[in-house]
Formats: sequence, C-alpha cells, structure tokens
Amino acid sequence: MTESRVAVVTGGGRGLGRGIALALADDGYDVVLGWRSDQAAAEETAEAVRERGRAVKMVSGDVAEASTMTLLADAAASLGDLRVWVNNAGVSVIATVADTPPAEMEWMLAINVMGTLHGMQAAVRVMRDAGNGGCIVNVASDAGLQGFAYLGGYAATKFAVVGLTQSAALELAVDGITVNAVCPGTAETDMNRAEWQAETALTERNLDDVRAASLDEIPLGRFCTPADVGATVAWIVSPGAAFVTGQAVCVNGGMVLH
Repeated sequence: MTESRVAVVTGGGRGLGRGIALALADDGYDVVLGWRSDQAAAEETAEAVRERGRAVKMVSGDVAEASTMTLLADAAASLGDLRVWVNNAGVSVIATVADTPPAEMEWMLAINVMGTLHGMQAAVRVMRDAGNGGCIVNVASDAGLQGFAYLGGYAATKFAVVGLTQSAALELAVDGITVNAVCPGTAETDMNRAEWQAETALTERNLDDVRAASLDEIPLGRFCTPADVGATVAWIVSPGAAFVTGQAVCVNGGMVLH
C-alpha cells in the first residue's frame, strides 16, 4: 500500500492558509493544519478537507516557538509521507518606519522570519531523513519584493523570507528539495482588513476610500483570493514545477512586476 502524501500548512485555519490547504487536499494530500488564534475557523477548514476525502490533523501553537514545528512534523508523520511544507502564518503592523514600535517589529520578526526559519528547519529534518526530496513553500508578499508606505517593518520581514528562500533553495537542491516563495498581493482577508482600518488613522481617509485606493492599484481590477494563492502553491509543488526552485512567484494581479 502506498503511503499517503502529507502537506503541512501553518496558519492554515483561515484566509490564505485555508485556500492553500483546500487546494492541496483537492490534489490528494492529507493535511496538517497549524493554527493559533481561531479554533472555530480551523475546524471549518478541517471539515472542508475531510469533505474532499482527505485526512486532516489540527495542531495549535505559536510558530515563533520551534517546539510547535516539532508537533506539526509529528502530526505529519502520523498521517504518512511528508511531501510539502507551507510556511504561511504571518502578521503585519501598519506604521511609518519612524513610528514602528520596537516591540511590534520584534513580534513580526518572531512570526514572519523566525516562524519561517523554524518551519523550514523542521521540514528539512524530516525530508532529509526520508530521502525522497520534497517541496517547501514560504508565503512572503509582494511587499517582500517592493517596499510600501506604512508597511516598512512588514516589508523588511518579507524581504527576509525571500532571502531565506533563495539561500535554502541553493543549499537543498542536492537533497532534491525545492524551496520557493509565493508573494500574494492585496486580499480581503482579516489581516488586510485590519491593515486598512489602521491606515484610516494614519491618512484620515475613511475605510471605503482606503479599500478603493488599494483596488485601483491592481491592474487586473480585483483583489487576490485564497483560491488564487492555493492554486499557485498547488502548482509549485506539482510535478509540472519540479524544475522550479529559489523563485518568488507573485500572485497580485500585476500590482508588482517581478
């Protein structure tokens, strides 16, 4: 009997993480969902995975703690063969560079950078031991390729994610492990809505105007969706992308060209 293929998705309970988890389930992966703050949303995602005929496990924890990644790896081992690890969990703070509180910068670094590093290290340990290669996908942002006003601290962390991705791709090619980044654009997720709300205080514009201005910047004329990001991740880990590694793939409707 062939062992099940397993994918780990951090921050997989809602938003872009949900889109990624469901796309991978559609492609035949059993899924380990990492979540931290919204159990109800994670349970909804888990049920949607089951409805697709795939097994699922939920793991609660903070990605800033390396021990959480051990729990995720153990859950994957209980389901089958870990083939895909997606570091999706992330946080943002809206502030000018001059006024970004050091504590909030440290929080973003802990989640966005250290969380990604912990996840990559856990994935590499398992994939190397198995000796079958694998795929690591880090969810960065188009703000990891170009800076934006009020997102300086966040952009710095996502630039770091792209740097980690490129270096790891070179180091892990010998193991048959591909490492790529996905760079979503603006999506109507909880995180982006919170960013828009924070921006209203900085710009003295109302929420509708901030949202409309964000939409106007996208050449394709709509926001990114979880399904858009999920489809891109599913392609990156598919046989059709077996020769793709070290890349930062934008999913942003043309807002940032790369």
